[in-house]
Parts: sequence; C-alpha cells; structure tokens
Amino acid sequence: MPPARDLSEICPKRVSTQTRSGARRARSLTSVGWGVCVIAYLAVSGPVAAETRPKYAGKVEGTLLGAPVTFDPIAARSHPDLVVAELLFDPLYRMGAPGTVQPHLAAAVPVPVAGAARPTVKVQLRRGVRFHDGSQLTASDVVASLERARVQNKWLLAAVSAIRAVAADEIEIETAASVDLATLLSQPATSITKGGRDPGDKPVGTGPYALEALDRAKARLTVKAFDDHFAGRVYLDRLVLHWYTAASAEAGQYETDAIQISSRGTAVYAGSQPTYRADDVEGPKALLVYVGFGRAHAAVTGDPDFRRALDQALVRNGLAALTSGEHVTPASVPVPEEAGGGVLSPAVAAGNLSAAQASLAAAARRVPALAPDRIGSLKLEILVEESRPDDKDIALRVARALLQLGIASTIATLPAPQYAARVRDGNADLWIGQLAAPVMMAPLWWGHAFAAGRDDALVKSYASGRFDAAAAKKLFEARLPIVPLMFRSIKLWHRTDIRGLAFDAAGVPCFAELFLFGSPRSTRR
Repeated sequence: MPPARDLSEICPKRVSTQTRSGARRARSLTSVGWGVCVIAYLAVSGPVAAETRPKYAGKVEGTLLGAPVTFDPIAARSHPDLVVAELLFDPLYRMGAPGTVQPHLAAAVPVPVAGAARPTVKVQLRRGVRFHDGSQLTASDVVASLERARVQNKWLLAAVSAIRAVAADEIEIETAASVDLATLLSQPATSITKGGRDPGDKPVGTGPYALEALDRAKARLTVKAFDDHFAGRVYLDRLVLHWYTAASAEAGQYETDAIQISSRGTAVYAGSQPTYRADDVEGPKALLVYVGFGRAHAAVTGDPDFRRALDQALVRNGLAALTSGEHVTPASVPVPEEAGGGVLSPAVAAGNLSAAQASLAAAARRVPALAPDRIGSLKLEILVEESRPDDKDIALRVARALLQLGIASTIATLPAPQYAARVRDGNADLWIGQLAAPVMMAPLWWGHAFAAGRDDALVKSYASGRFDAAAAKKLFEARLPIVPLMFRSIKLWHRTDIRGLAFDAAGVPCFAELFLFGSPRSTRR
C-alpha cells in the first residue's frame, strides 16, 4: 500500500520490476514495505476493522471536470481529456517529484550514442509490455507514436530530427540540439498508441485501465482494470467517471453516495450532511483558464491590439468566487507563479478601461469593423463547453469587458463534441479554454500557450534547443495568442474509505492509485 501522502505531494507513478505471477499479481510499491505503509495509514485514519492491506476489488464513482472529447493523447487539451489519457495510455517517462523524470515504458534514462554525427540518444524499452488487446508493445509502435506527435505538436518535439527503431526493444532519437528529451517524452502527447495511430473511439493502449464504455447520453465513462499492466494491476476493478452541466447536480450525487468523489463539494445546500463523511485533497494551481480566438470575424479577433484591449478591459478580481473553494490566482501571462510567471498586481487585476480604449482605437485604424461608426453593428460569439459550468460565469465577465469597449456579444453553450469541433475549425469568435502542464516547467507552459493560439512563433526557438523565457514573454505580449485569465487548482472531496487520491505535477488526479480500505464513516450517529 502506498505511504500516506502530504496534500502537496504529486502522485507516485508505479514502475514494476517484479516478474509476473498471474494476471492479478501484487502491484509494485514506490518506496516502503507493506508493514510500514499500514502503520502510516492507521496512524492517519485510526483502526480499520483489522484489515492489513487493501484488496483487489471494488468500484468507485467519481467526477471529471467536463466531458472528454477525444481518446487520442496527442489531441488531449482539456483537463478531462488529460485525465482519460493518463488512465488509458503510457508515455516513455513520467514526471516524478517536481523537476524530476522517471522511466516508465522506457527501461532507463536516455543514453547518448557515442560517435554519432548529431546529438543522438538510445532509449531502451521495457520488455513484456502489452496492449489492452494482448499484443506486445514493440519499438515500431513507439517510433510511429512519436513521429505522429512530432508532426501534430510541432513545438514539443521541434528539436527531434529523426526517430528510428534499432531493435525490437530499442529506439534511437536524433536531435538538432541538446535537449532534455526525457522531460519532453513524459508529456501526455507523446503517449504510445498501438501502431502509433489515432485510437479513435476504441482506444487500445498499455495504460493501467482499459475502456469499458463511454455513454455520452448518461454522461459517464467506465474503465476497467487492465490485469496485465506492466507496472502492476490497479486495485479497483472499475472506475466510473461522470460529468455534469450543473454544480449542484454533482454535489447532490455525492450527498446521496451516488458518487464517492466530487469536485463540487459534498452537499447541495449549506448545512446539509452527505451520507458519508468526506476528506479532501487539492492539487497544484496547474490549470490555466484562458480566452481563445477563432476566425469567424478574423480581422477583429486576429488583431493584436483588439486582443490587448480585451486583456486590459478584463476585471480578473473575484474569479476565485466562480469555483468551489479551490485556490485561484488571476493571471495575464500563461506561466504559473511557481515557474516564474510572477504575481498579477491588484491594479492590473482590476482592469484598465482607459488603456483598453486606447488599444481599441489603435486596432480600429486597421480594422474597419472596429471604427466608431461601425462598432455598434459588431456582435461576437463566445463559446462555452456545457459540462464546465464555471466557464459560463467566466464568459459573462468576458462579455462584460467587451461591452465596456462598446462591443456586443452572445454566449453559446455547446455540448463538448460540438464545442471542440468549432474551436478546432476556427468557427468561432472567442471561447473559454483550459490547458494544463507540470506546474514548474516554464518552457512547456509557453509552448502550450502559443500552440493553443495556433501560433508557431516559438517553434524555431524550441528546435534550436536555446529556449529563452524572457524572449518568449516579449513575443507573447506582442502577439497575445491567447488571453490568460487565471490559474486554478482542482479540489476533490472523497469518501473516507477511498485512499491513494493525489495529483501529479500537472494537477491531474491520479485515479490509477485509488484503493478502498476500511469502511466509510457515516455522518449519522
């Protein structure tokens, strides 16, 4: 059993060195033995019905922060998509303690190849890794997956010039410059799919869970334990994750024990008591909420001064009141404070209408639709994903900022697939988006921000291996590919017999670490 965790600790990733002894073999432990773990948990939780270790059994029903849109890890952008990618797929490396990377599907850290004409490393793969359909992972799956990631995420692997298989369990990666490949290959977009293909609606990965069902009508995703996972079978037999269009609906489900993990509290009304008591755990502030821009009125939303006017008109004060009590930090740059993003001053967070009007006037000299005699006819549409109810309140604040500039707007609340399709195709004016990355990794945040705005301005910098954060910030301020609003953490309430819940460095809950231990504690005497 994993040791008791501090709430600020990221979730330990399971890397197995055991030989197999049947499909339901004991899972590997990260740092301590069974006895010490049991003592640690008993010290925290008190007596637990004479149990000494958790069982491989049970089902937990919890929550996603919205509807998943894709099973393709390369395309995962939203928080729910990242959660699902981590359950179904594995990358070569995993982000461990802040700033450290551990081998995962890879057997060891990348090893430089002596005598190579260009910087080249060898990556040894773990043997015996299997996909959910029973087939064996090979170097060709890895090469094809990384090649697709290199094409579709230009900035992430921009420094990679060649990827090749040199044996069934070994690949070589050639780069144009020396880069930290292990960190890049720990990102969800580089997770390995069978044959390197887009998994479509029937994903086959190597991850700790396999897909059992996706029911969009009932707003739930069910995954089942993958008995043959190389790092050990997860404890739970099944995990069911729901999403909601109203915060009260989720809290109400927790109150009656229909779900056992909630991101919206434990009861619908203040003073109400859920059936069972709850503990809570909160992740790092690693979820960026931002305004993105489409091409429906391309001349308007593509103009940097229009974007700057919106940025300056926004009142970011009070954004914390739109969540469920998580920590929130208003932001105007897409890098968290922990990675050097700085703290937004109260004056900037309060908005600056006079500066915004000056920026709008500058935009109007280039964009006729923003001219004083025509701006009254302009109406912009703000897209919101319906299963992220906080975003509608955020969109109202964006609409208010536009109105201060004399621009009318409407808010369109769409089901996740329609929302994602319109954002992808640019068939929108503005939308409320989100992205997540390891909280301490500034280069990854800058890359994600520019990519979210479909801006390749930083690709050459990443390809050269000479990333400059100060230059990236200057370029961002000039182009504003997105307008950051805030960084927020995720807080989860869970029934007291559910253990192992923690977050990774990107604020993604580690559902693969869950287990049931003891009995839930009733709120009724």
